[in-house]
Amino acid sequence: MANFVEISGATALKNLAGKMADALRQGIAERGQATLIVSGGRTPLELFRQLSRQELDWGRVTITLADERWVASDNGSSNEKMVRNSLLQSEVAKATFIALKNDALTALEGEARAEQALTALQLPADVTLLGMGVDGHIASLFPGSASLPRALDLQSTKRCIAITPITAPIERMTLTLPVLLNSRRIYLLLAGESKREAYERADKGTDQNEMPVRALLHQQQTPVEVYWTP
Repeated sequence: MANFVEISGATALKNLAGKMADALRQGIAERGQATLIVSGGRTPLELFRQLSRQELDWGRVTITLADERWVASDNGSSNEKMVRNSLLQSEVAKATFIALKNDALTALEGEARAEQALTALQLPADVTLLGMGVDGHIASLFPGSASLPRALDLQSTKRCIAITPITAPIERMTLTLPVLLNSRRIYLLLAGESKREAYERADKGTDQNEMPVRALLHQQQTPVEVYWTP
């Protein structure tokens, strides 16, 4: 089950960035390297800026995305572009970044190459940072998508799956639920009243196809901390 925390202001985000950095430092100290999985969107922008100011051996950190739109990396909709502009700055640029997007025409055609790229990702991740849509999707695990059952399959050995949301026009590449849960710590960052209402609705139900975030909230494998800001 998830632990829900209400936060407010830049200081709270700085403290969360500090917790994430501590977890990465611990991974480096214990295993010589650390893995960070992050989500795109507008919600984590300030958190990324705070995290980029944390002092640690970023050259020993591998970073990848929880999901990506199948657009060019210089496209305004690209999660990679957002992460490069907000997180992979200064010392953080020394980190190894694994992109989910490649030059295949479609996400489905690029799936095998993305899977191959992700073999370099050492799991469990030390930190996984996720967001949530008002429809209850996490990463690109969208309700009703044809590929959703395969992406949620806990027995799957696939690290990523091409997926086309029925409510959005752009193909995506998403990490699968087993990979997202294969983390030492998961943080779910939410902002705004609509996200809190969606979270509360998800927390009360069980249908993962209706709201895939339930697969995260109702599992016992990995601790989940939910941070909500008004």
